[in-house]
Amino acid sequence: MIDFRYHLVSLISVFLALAVGIVLGAGPLRENLGDQLAGQVEQLRTEQEQLRTEAEQLAGENDQLSSFITEVGPELVDGTLEGQRIAILTDDDSTRASTERITSLLDAAGVEQTVHVELQSALWEPGQEQARTEAVAAAEQIAPEALRAVGGEELTDSERLSALIPELLAGGEGDPLDEELRGQLWQVLIEHGMVSVDGGAPGTVDGVVHASAAPEELAVDTDDDQAAAERAQGLLASRTSMLTALAGTGLPAVVSAVTPANDASTGILRTVRGEATYDALSTTDRLQEPDGPVLSVLALVEQTRGGSGAYGTTADAAERLPALPETAAVGTEGDGSGGDGTEGGAAPSDGGGAE
Repeated sequence: MIDFRYHLVSLISVFLALAVGIVLGAGPLRENLGDQLAGQVEQLRTEQEQLRTEAEQLAGENDQLSSFITEVGPELVDGTLEGQRIAILTDDDSTRASTERITSLLDAAGVEQTVHVELQSALWEPGQEQARTEAVAAAEQIAPEALRAVGGEELTDSERLSALIPELLAGGEGDPLDEELRGQLWQVLIEHGMVSVDGGAPGTVDGVVHASAAPEELAVDTDDDQAAAERAQGLLASRTSMLTALAGTGLPAVVSAVTPANDASTGILRTVRGEATYDALSTTDRLQEPDGPVLSVLALVEQTRGGSGAYGTTADAAERLPALPETAAVGTEGDGSGGDGTEGGAAPSDGGGAE
């Protein structure tokens, strides 16, 4: 009997506690908790709206600044590269409009000659190994020291040919190639489908802009997963070899890339930005945008003065545009800020002073 009473009391206590909980939950506690939750939801909604407004404001400011940079681009670069020879390297025809704009700006900058070199997919794609082997063999017959200079037997034929291109453009003291040998090596690259060149074989240049297409432009829709992976790996190896060689030449050089959706996490900029090997190179994103070519040429101007940097509007860009005397007033004459909300009228960097 004692045990039964004990269990009965326990059950009554449990049900009483439940009843009290239900009453309180349906009354003041529920109202208090509901008010707290409603307040938090409203606060989050307000913060979200503020962030959306700020994002729209920054986007509008960036659009205004981009339009301003595009409009005054020829004035910004006027006479900054007087008498120099510049090479533009491209890897796909999809960048043609941008490279034509770069060429126009280089003309405004006073460039004596602009050389256009388009890298062909035979440099890296699967199935072109024989063509690359034949090109290397032909180059070794003409100037074996040139290929030795860009790397030993540990490099693939693709990497050796890719690295040869900046070496042919650079020249300089101690260069083993005379004009005739240089022309013959260019002819090898052209005849074996590694590059195409506007006009005759290029001579040496004073600076380089590499205009790189969006990653999807360099893919092939008919590739299966394995073929796509091999193609991507070959492309990466070719680019890495070429840009490593370019950084080693000491030439003023800029890597400018198309960045769809303002994303630099894929493509060439992912390779170059943040890697110490490429610290000598400048980079710009948003090549596909109206102000992208202006950024490319301004970065090249800074390079010729000893400066470097990562410019544009993607997350890994350090600044909106190079800090040069020519750009000092851009942030105030446009909308007062760069694409990331920072002031665009910073003082010139050490590399930004006039020679």
